[in-house]
Amino acid sequence: DGGMAILSTVHYRSNYANAFWNGSQVVYGDGYGFALADDVVAHELTHGVTDYESNLFYYYQSGAINESLSDVFGEFVDLTNGAGNDSAGVRWQIGEDVSGLGAIRSMSNPPAYGDPDKMTSSFYNTGTCTYAGDPNPPFCDNGGVHTNSGVNNKATYLMTDGGAFNGKTVTALGIPKVAALYYEAQTNLLTSGADYADLYNALYQACQNLVGGSAGITPADCQQVRDAT
Repeated sequence: DGGMAILSTVHYRSNYANAFWNGSQVVYGDGYGFALADDVVAHELTHGVTDYESNLFYYYQSGAINESLSDVFGEFVDLTNGAGNDSAGVRWQIGEDVSGLGAIRSMSNPPAYGDPDKMTSSFYNTGTCTYAGDPNPPFCDNGGVHTNSGVNNKATYLMTDGGAFNGKTVTALGIPKVAALYYEAQTNLLTSGADYADLYNALYQACQNLVGGSAGITPADCQQVRDAT
């Protein structure tokens, strides 16, 4: 509610196969049709929110959290706005409505797309270049920001829908509660250099901060947050 204009540019270049936040607006290429996917649109807009709030550095774990927060709010918009394909088969997929390409990540099962679901996963990117011709060695994907986002994506899925994973069983909290938790962490708790250990603490503190508030969060919910993270 700050009154800022939301700017977007479409038809960027020729068959440019991506979308991005450039620090002041969202830009969409025509390649594949990223602008057709509501989770992608909300993902890029969330990068703008991150810039103005936690301002997470865009490399290594802080960058992975940055990317994951965009996936989190992108998917929450996707699942609640009544638009696009929201069938059970594509729930928690990112970009399923991108024409000509389809989903690029899964939040419920990150390894299905080669992303880690925990830091001990063999898919976890340590930042070492793993393919020839990387344009920015040794920061492959800025230290794995698009892959290592899978760690928090999995935690978000567990908090929201519940499930058993890695020796823990989590009871579902639902989207409204989990969205409130992440927004509290994003706006009031995370700092630019936050890593996954910081996020572990921030989400629990966010839960404590919101107990008894309008989101309906209870002390028992905070144990589910701890178990998921």
